Amino acid sequence: MVNVKQLAKKKELITGGTFACTGCQAIYGLRLVGMALGKDTVIINAAGCMTLTATHPYTCYKTPWLFNAIENAASTATGVAKGFEAQGKKVNVVCYAGDGSTSEIGFGAVSGAAYRNDNIIYICYNNGNYANTGHQVSAETPEYARTLTSPIGKKNKFGNLLPRKSLAKLMAQNGAVYSATASTSYPHDFIEKLQKASKIKGFKFIDLLTPCEPGWLVKTNEMFKVGKMIVDSGMWPVYEIENKKVTINIKPAMTPVKDVLKMQGRYKHLNASMINYIQKKVKKEWETINSGKFWESNDY
Repeated sequence: MVNVKQLAKKKELITGGTFACTGCQAIYGLRLVGMALGKDTVIINAAGCMTLTATHPYTCYKTPWLFNAIENAASTATGVAKGFEAQGKKVNVVCYAGDGSTSEIGFGAVSGAAYRNDNIIYICYNNGNYANTGHQVSAETPEYARTLTSPIGKKNKFGNLLPRKSLAKLMAQNGAVYSATASTSYPHDFIEKLQKASKIKGFKFIDLLTPCEPGWLVKTNEMFKVGKMIVDSGMWPVYEIENKKVTINIKPAMTPVKDVLKMQGRYKHLNASMINYIQKKVKKEWETINSGKFWESNDY
């Protein structure tokens, strides 16, 4: 369990004043990384939204930070980890990359690191779109979501037509010794998973849900709330996988999906039939998970 009093006494390892969007949950995720892992940490950042957190000559980090191309951050993290290992140093090497980098452009590098069981912690800050370049569809964009490349119009009344990839499962199948999902709206769960991952040697992966204000069209003061409601509705299962053993960390209340969908402008076009489809899909997903057939489910 997370000791809240001890966390409150820790020094912040990330400062304010970045060029990130107001209420950005991805940068909040980085703040939680610092709280969980401490100063003996190196951040490897793939090109994306978090590139805006350190723009020369300024940086918000009190730990080493390395910027890399969108496709090869995992490979760079592997090299850094091998360097520390050769020196006999115990350092948390954290790769922090967006869903576009992780699920598509850099997927080969991430998969390779998992296959080799490289000793890094890979975190995908998952906001479900290519947010830094205008909010285009990624392989993590939920079905029916409106994006720049799945706009609503005469030829498309549905938005994105493809379901998202289940990254945590894919990484477990690719060889990750520890793979999990988390949400910035459940910070203690995320911190616990980071601390657990830091004690395990090998490739660790966390798929972190990070709501995106401009991409999801959510009010700034409702960013934390919308992330919590997505988990509570069952749309984002929170679990961990160790040695193919699955543990559900947060049992959702299964609140109606319509309540969280209406908070996001990217779903403004949905009608009752489409909302009902999403609700049925989430219900079926959890029926499969609860029956013990986790590996047969796709997650929503």
